[in-house]
Amino acid sequence: MKRRDFLVTSATLAGAAIPGIGLAQTRSCPPPSVSVGGGTSASTPCSTPTAAADWLARISGAGVVWHHNFDSKAEVDAFRWTGGYRGGNDPQAVGDADARFVEWIPSGGADGGGYMQLTRNSPGMDGNYWWRPFSPLTGASNGRGQDDPAAGGTLTLGTYVATDGGAQGLNWGQASNAKSGWYGHPADQNSFYDGTDFYVQVRVMADPRRTTPGNISVGKFTSFTTTNDSYTVQELVTYGGYWEGSQSVGMPNIHNVYQGYNYTPLAQVSTGTRNPVSPKWAYSGGWDTLLYHVVPGRNGVNETRFEVWAAHPGETTYTKIWDATYPAHFDGGANSVGSIARPGWNAMLCWIYHNGANMSPFWQRFDQIIFSKQFIACPQV
Repeated sequence: MKRRDFLVTSATLAGAAIPGIGLAQTRSCPPPSVSVGGGTSASTPCSTPTAAADWLARISGAGVVWHHNFDSKAEVDAFRWTGGYRGGNDPQAVGDADARFVEWIPSGGADGGGYMQLTRNSPGMDGNYWWRPFSPLTGASNGRGQDDPAAGGTLTLGTYVATDGGAQGLNWGQASNAKSGWYGHPADQNSFYDGTDFYVQVRVMADPRRTTPGNISVGKFTSFTTTNDSYTVQELVTYGGYWEGSQSVGMPNIHNVYQGYNYTPLAQVSTGTRNPVSPKWAYSGGWDTLLYHVVPGRNGVNETRFEVWAAHPGETTYTKIWDATYPAHFDGGANSVGSIARPGWNAMLCWIYHNGANMSPFWQRFDQIIFSKQFIACPQV
């Protein structure tokens, strides 16, 4: 891992309600009763979908490339990475003393099932994380036992079988795969790319202990990155820290940093004008939902767009909390086949990196991750 981290504090973000951005297809209630043949009638109560039905509806979209709800321990194990442990892959959580803290919890997730938890008991956790390529994978590779949807079968499935101490995640697909899950500007496309813009929905839970006095304000929750040594200059980072008095609300609040640029959210994307808005959006302590949309631009051109919507537990429509453009900078900027450096992104990290700081213990939780080429509806349950 390269540790050229740009951890910059700045303004926090806020919410602008976006009514109507909920379930992609509205479920309307039928009439209270319906007549049927023979003169009889049946009552038709309108009921809330179950958590299982809601999850199924969201992962059934035509653009969904892959998803994880962590009902299987193997979904965590397959993508565990321990920095400094041979090649890095650590499916057995034996790479160091902290590897076991990238763990599967069998119940209590967003839908009552399993979820992934990362616990920071020591600075050593900075090198332990969950690192998932954007490529759709076979059922033998993804920990689910079923092939990824691959955007309705339009993308090529990869085979990613992590071995103890192997390097399957490093430079994923570099030499062998015609596709390796890259997303970038159309001008940068070649055989390694699967698309341009992408959406990621993830349900997260932040530990209230994150804001314990003495804990540093910055720290990574998720990031979009690459499999090429996880280049920091290419990361789109979401923090789980606290900003500008967020301790007054008792919870960590969200903050984003992109490749050294630290922008006020809800910018006017047509002009680049920054518009501070209040109040800040904070994690609730329950299963919050984040939806990201990334539109990759060209290297150094102020056209990469980063949007984030959010919903607290019980909310069935999103609030847009982030919308900004910035000039992306990519390591090397090359896009020829065989080159390590490419414009764009091809991986997601879930981690708990905090610059080696000594902090009191806390955890970060992840569930129901969906990667898609199309908008993903807000959970209804």
